[in-house]
Amino acid sequence: MSAASRRARRMARRHARGTPVRLHLVSLMDIFTILVFFLLVNTSDVQPPGRAVRLPTGRAETPPRQTLVVTVTPEAILVQDRPVVRVAAIPPDGPIAPLAEELAHQAARSGLPPAAREATVVGDRTIPFALLQRVMQTLSAAGYPRISLAVVRREGRS
Repeated sequence: MSAASRRARRMARRHARGTPVRLHLVSLMDIFTILVFFLLVNTSDVQPPGRAVRLPTGRAETPPRQTLVVTVTPEAILVQDRPVVRVAAIPPDGPIAPLAEELAHQAARSGLPPAAREATVVGDRTIPFALLQRVMQTLSAAGYPRISLAVVRREGRS
């Protein structure tokens, strides 16, 4: 008796009984749960810069930490990817009032003491340094003493 004929008879008996084929959903759910947790754990927390921002290059030795992100584009200033003020509407001197208000709101939301607050300024390489300096002064006045400037890591040691 060949293996194929035994198999054919077994399949015929099974079809004659009329028992439906069962799919084991528990093991499938386990696999998908593990897959979801794996993807959640291994997603990146680093926020990529927007399309309108071309970062300058530099030699960053340490990876970035989770901080308040202030993005300066040629059109607007954004805090955590939310537009705060248009660059054209910024007065020529002094602190940037709408930015200071948003920073005060973010500081109250974070609940951190002033010494522990950190901010990262992400600025396009075409932004005038005077504007970046005013943004950093506004950050400092709003209680963010630790300010970092984001750059694209340059390969090599030049």
